[in-house]
Amino acid sequence: MIRIISDRKAERIIRHFNEWINTVSNRYRVPSAVIKAILYMEMTRMDILDPLVDLIVGTHLFTRKDSSTGYAQIFAYVGVNAVNFAVDEGLADYRKLNIPCDHRLDSGDPKDVRTMWKYLHRNPEANIEIAALNILCAAKEMTGRTDFASFSEDELKLVLTRYNANTDHITAYGEEAYGHYLRYTNN
Repeated sequence: MIRIISDRKAERIIRHFNEWINTVSNRYRVPSAVIKAILYMEMTRMDILDPLVDLIVGTHLFTRKDSSTGYAQIFAYVGVNAVNFAVDEGLADYRKLNIPCDHRLDSGDPKDVRTMWKYLHRNPEANIEIAALNILCAAKEMTGRTDFASFSEDELKLVLTRYNANTDHITAYGEEAYGHYLRYTNN
């Protein structure tokens, strides 16, 4: 794998968006250290193929309709599900998120997936905000709650894992992300 974002560059990007990360953290009650850990993990795993796949999706080449995109590497269908979760929970609405639509997005509708993909791809702040909503969605799915202060170490590792993989057990990703969470907590 040929990485396109080094550890140092990822840290610079996180510092650049620190104020926004804190805003999103306060808005949705997701610890900024959790958001930063996810961003760091996702950015440092971006390889040379990621921009190529984004180009294919962005230009409608071939039949590829979705790809993980942006600093948080979110698939559009995942973004749709995270936003719908937040709307259902009363945490957000499409207008406040500046999502250009006049209806509830459907992750099975190619037009809605396209709308979300462009939104995530073109706007780094939106990408970070939807990542936080996806973290909340993962927390609710894995633990039945979103109160991060109540999570055990293993529960948080499971939430971090779930951000990256559709599984119900802790993976190496979750373990490593937890280490970065601790690092950002102590900064």
